[in-house]
Amino acid sequence: MLKRFMLALISSGNVETLHIFVPKANAALFRYVSELARHHAKVRTIGLSYTAESIRGNPFALLRVIRSTAATLRTLRLSKLLIAQGTIASGIAGLFAARYARVPTLSYLPLVDDASAGASLTDKLKWLVKRVLYRMPDEFVTLNEHLRDKLGTLAPHARTMILENYVDDRFSRSTLTKPAARAALGLPDDGTTIVTHVGRINFRQKRQDFLMEAIQRHADAFRRTLVLIVGEGPDAARLAAMVDANPTLSACVRLVGPQNDVLPYIVASDALVLPSAYEGVPLVMIEAVLAERPIVVSRVSGLDSYLPNALLFPAGDHDAFVERIFAARDVPMTGLASDYRRRFSREAFDAQAQNVMMPAVPCRGAFDPASPQHSDVPG
Repeated sequence: MLKRFMLALISSGNVETLHIFVPKANAALFRYVSELARHHAKVRTIGLSYTAESIRGNPFALLRVIRSTAATLRTLRLSKLLIAQGTIASGIAGLFAARYARVPTLSYLPLVDDASAGASLTDKLKWLVKRVLYRMPDEFVTLNEHLRDKLGTLAPHARTMILENYVDDRFSRSTLTKPAARAALGLPDDGTTIVTHVGRINFRQKRQDFLMEAIQRHADAFRRTLVLIVGEGPDAARLAAMVDANPTLSACVRLVGPQNDVLPYIVASDALVLPSAYEGVPLVMIEAVLAERPIVVSRVSGLDSYLPNALLFPAGDHDAFVERIFAARDVPMTGLASDYRRRFSREAFDAQAQNVMMPAVPCRGAFDPASPQHSDVPG
């Protein structure tokens, strides 16, 4: 999504110069940004010597990069610093550097955490720090109304805008059929039900372990079913060990690893599943609907605003989950896919992106509208 957003900013008439800060250690992204700079006169590349991971837990390194980044920001006379964030803490250097340099900040797609009632003392202290960080940006860009409401609670004085994902329309234009996809992937086409999970293998968020529990509890329902797990992640080894150790799982679960192209797996499926504990707006959900394949999703993070009740289940309910999986093939998808084609199109994304760089109300004394400002920077 960050790459798509960069392209939208390049085409925006509201952006005169786009300075892009990118870690040199992220070779693929640095190469991509450098190519953008070669082909677009308004783009400037600024290589960073650090990543969020390289300074984590090192307060001296953090202080050093805050000061050096702030010095760079002062020389650029920015109208806005856009910080692409996974978590609100991952962009801490940019947040503090912008405050130090008195530059307005926009946080792009931060995950919105919740305090956990059963959290340890350490986790509670981390949450208090995050509460402070959420109040640092002047503006947020997020994915939907649900996340905007949560950010509004955490940062009531910040402007929050919605920029929905867009998805390659090849998922709706593909002529690949289910039999052809199964043949190409070496999958059975003999009446076997194929259920697929696409995503990072991370039990805490994506809950592949919950899926395995559901299969074990309903072994008879999965007797003529093949469950494909597409992806990699920190819990991949645990998942493999779980499958190897259980005959029920070994009989019907296939770990296929990460794939450069997930379209054939989506098309080959009777249903996809996403039993996550929390989400933003998962791309695989949009991709599945565009390909007119049902996807069964846990009722979390406002996802009930995207799918009909027949494809949603209470997050902890194994029985409802399995019931929805095997009823999903009867859910009509054509109308929903048509709506998604409009809602998540490149045109809709670019139109929404234009609003992101519009001037906000000045705040914290950081932005003087009488003083000309020329640059915008994603960091």
